Amino acid sequence: MSSRLTFKLICFFAAIMHLTFLVLFFKFKLTLLACVNIFSVCFYITGGIISQVRKGVKNSLAWIGTIFSEIVLHAVLCTLIEGVDTFFILYPIVSLPVCAYYLFFYCDRKTFKRSVIIFVSVTFVITAAMVFTVEFFGGTVPTGAAVLSRREKTIMRSVNIFFAALTLYGFTLMFYLEMTNLMDKLRQSTDKLQYTATHDALTGLTNRRSFWEYFDALCLNGAHYNVAMGDLDSFKKINDTYGHGCGDLVLKSVSDIIVSNTEENEIACRWGGEEMVVVFMGDRDDALRRLEKIRTQIEELSLNYEGLIVRVTMTFGFADSGEIARAVAESNIEKSDLEALSKRMCVESLIAMVDKRLYIGKGNGKNVVVSK
Repeated sequence: MSSRLTFKLICFFAAIMHLTFLVLFFKFKLTLLACVNIFSVCFYITGGIISQVRKGVKNSLAWIGTIFSEIVLHAVLCTLIEGVDTFFILYPIVSLPVCAYYLFFYCDRKTFKRSVIIFVSVTFVITAAMVFTVEFFGGTVPTGAAVLSRREKTIMRSVNIFFAALTLYGFTLMFYLEMTNLMDKLRQSTDKLQYTATHDALTGLTNRRSFWEYFDALCLNGAHYNVAMGDLDSFKKINDTYGHGCGDLVLKSVSDIIVSNTEENEIACRWGGEEMVVVFMGDRDDALRRLEKIRTQIEELSLNYEGLIVRVTMTFGFADSGEIARAVAESNIEKSDLEALSKRMCVESLIAMVDKRLYIGKGNGKNVVVSK
């Protein structure tokens, strides 16, 4: 909730409250208090209008300090004239959480701490002095104002209890909504940071860090998986001919095709430059069928870049997790005992095999899937 809206709510709620008192004071022939309330009503309406016209309030502390002063002075005057048992003494106390709420959200931490200490101290001192003074004079300070009947005091007490309770409830609700909103923003910021840390900014594919985190979890459950590595054909030529803007468009478009053909429990990673790695779950034949579908869709892709039609193809190498033993044997790792190797080394060996198959495809005409 914006500071302008919060301030408007404070002002117009206070204006309605003082209008209610104005009617009661005139009805109970409390002319002095009625005149004071005319000033209070005008003050709060003016404050609300200013915040609307200026689209906000400048110097929040000064405004809140002025409002707090008006509340305290109004409560002191009403208590001295009509007595503690009318419950106007509640308002300085109730105003503390309201002021603290506003200062907490719209002022810096240092200002908040100092202001709260001052407001609490002033409230304590004035409330104690007010009670002492009224008790010293035997219930009310002699001013010549009309003395309220028992019925009128009951009405006044009921109104004050109602407004005090409504104020506390309303600002508790506002505080809850404000904190919920802040938590949502924090959660969104955290999710955005997490996404940025684990995904490639251009293509939206995962980066290597999240790729290996995915594999660390995958290797624990021992599920069968398939790995494909793709490399865009003649990508340097596309950049040189059409510019890097076109190259970025190609990378993004191809990535979208790959992502659209992967399931929730699978992963697509930008390995580096124009290379991408995809992990398919399930059996080998189904993974190969899906990979061939990706290759075909990329081949059929027709991109319009600044009025020019750009086409692209991609070559893939493929292997499944059942070939890890063969991959390790073909690698330069000295250890031949598969169980003695870490899961990460086994996966790296499999990716190295896939990479070799990819470049076999590059040497055999490109735009193919090599799985043997």
